[in-house]
Amino acid sequence: MENSDLQSDRLIFQRIAQGDAQAFATFYEAYAVKLALYISRFLGSDLWAEELVQDTFLKLWSIRETIGEIEYPAGFVYRMIANRAKDHLKRQEHEIKLQQHMARYLEQANTNTTQEQVDYQMSEKLFRTAVEQLPAQRALVYRMRHEQGLSYEEIAGELGLSRHTVRNQLNLALQNIRTYLLDHGDITGLLVLCLILNNS
Repeated sequence: MENSDLQSDRLIFQRIAQGDAQAFATFYEAYAVKLALYISRFLGSDLWAEELVQDTFLKLWSIRETIGEIEYPAGFVYRMIANRAKDHLKRQEHEIKLQQHMARYLEQANTNTTQEQVDYQMSEKLFRTAVEQLPAQRALVYRMRHEQGLSYEEIAGELGLSRHTVRNQLNLALQNIRTYLLDHGDITGLLVLCLILNNS
């Protein structure tokens, strides 16, 4: 990076640290596309790249008061998004393992005994109870997404929320449901059931 560009970025970070929204918008315009292109190579998904860019800039704004002395702003945001990409890939790997476990579970379910079928029904009942105990808006967003099959944009439009809020509510709903299931039932069976319904 040219010295003039580096100096400009430092000044912009200093302004952002003071709460200057225009400076933040300027930095976003300068780096959002670059970051998306950079990270999409690792993720293999333009959609997820855009999601992580949004996450990174939201985080940057939330910690703005701490960034005034950053020496290399571009390097700072590249590290931020790289760390988010690594976390995403780890979660994706975990979900793949759960899906493989789910496939084995469903294969075994074809020869379930009566007791195993009863256990499954109890697990499903626990899951429904977990959903019912979510905060009202979170439960509504979850049902619109996973029971009605609406997209993030459709949910956001109907409820007057931002797409980011919808996604956060869905993530929180899943965390709440999993915690409830782990506290009340068989870990393996309930995690598999949670994954099945979450991907429905």
